[in-house]
Formats: sequence, C-alpha cells, structure tokens
Amino acid sequence: MWAYDGWIEITYVGSEVKDPERNVPRSIVLSTLIGMALYCLVTASFAYVLSPARMAASSLVASDAAQVTLGRAGAALVAVAILTATLGSNNGIVLTAARIPYAMARDGVLPRWLAAVHPRFLTPVPSLVVQGIIAIALTWISTEPSWKDTYSRLFTYVVLSEFVFYAMSCGAVLRLRHKAADLVRPYKTWGYPVTPIVFILFSLWLVINTAWEQPRDAVAGAALILAGLPIYFLRRGAVAR
Repeated sequence: MWAYDGWIEITYVGSEVKDPERNVPRSIVLSTLIGMALYCLVTASFAYVLSPARMAASSLVASDAAQVTLGRAGAALVAVAILTATLGSNNGIVLTAARIPYAMARDGVLPRWLAAVHPRFLTPVPSLVVQGIIAIALTWISTEPSWKDTYSRLFTYVVLSEFVFYAMSCGAVLRLRHKAADLVRPYKTWGYPVTPIVFILFSLWLVINTAWEQPRDAVAGAALILAGLPIYFLRRGAVAR
C-alpha cells in the first residue's frame, strides 16, 4: 500500500496550488493511474526476467533483474537509480507532511508557533523541524537488527495510522453531506455514496488485517495515534476559551 499512497500528498499543499479546483483532482487521478501503470509494468517485467518464485525469495528484486539482463554494471546503476528515487520520494514527503501541523496551528488546533513561516522563503520552518525530530525519534525507537525489519515496522506505523484517518475522513464526507447539505462543493465524489463506503470498508479491513498479522507493531502504531489525543483536547479547550 505504501507504493500507491502518494496520491493524497497534493491535498496537503492545496492552498499553494494554482487553480486548485482544477489541478488538485487532476493531479490525484492522473498520478494514481500513471503510478499504477508503471508499477504493473515493472512488476510484470521482473516476473518475466526472474520468475515469481525468485522474486519472492529476493530482497533486491530490481537489482537482481538488472543483473540478469545487464550484468553487474546494470545492477549497480539500478541500485543508484532506486536510491535517487527514494531521495525524491522523501523530498516530497518532507515538503507536504510539514503542512499538516502548519495548517492545524494556523487553525488554532496546535500551538501558534508551528504556523510561523520563513520571512524570505515562506516555508513552515518550525513544522519542518518538529517533523524531522519526530522522524528521527521514530527511526531510533523502531531500529531492529535487520534493516528490512526496521523498514517493516515503520511501514506498519504509517499504513496503520494513515488508513485509520482515511476511513475517518471518508466518514466525515458522509456526515457532512447529511449535516450540511447546502455547502458549496467544488469537488464531486464519483459514485457517491458507494465509493466512500467501499473505501471505508477497505481501510478498516486493511487496519484489522495489519493488526492481526503484526500485533506488536499495530499496538505501537495505535499508541502513537492515541498519544495525540491529550494535546488535541487541551488545545480544543484553549480555543474554546
């Protein structure tokens, strides 16, 4: 699920996008379709070169496939390309994820100092710094003897927490359609209400399956989510006053 999860990132910077009513939906749809097509083609090519059984046994599928077709030099080039793509992915995550605490602080849900921006570059510096500290802390407490196990734990945290909030967001769409039917809605949900209900059910299934398969990591991920509740209630009380 991590491979297809980037579709939502554009919404975090929606206020900085030109003509968002047009460009945000197009970005979500086109990036998802292009990503799906690329992943399917690449996976099919790996299966053709290596066979599914060899793919399942390999921890470096792309590098092994390149070595079969291009030799050791090709495997090294593919490894460098993957590292470069990883840096690009991280760059996008750093850019977009920091906008979440920034927007929450601007709305008064988090401390106001998180809404501060750089006077010249207009970047949310405090939010970026806090995001970096949290990322370092999570990596440190999640470190396992094997790098694969460390990545697996971090991915479990991300997928579990994100899909909990995805389900809640879709539930909010259903609730607001009923509670505030007269609101102006520039974005239309295709197949409403079937599509959000299906997505909610899928998200819940994914969370339950993850908790069943990896209970220790699921409990840790749930604890991370619940750790934010005291801050939320404290800030909500302060805003109400």
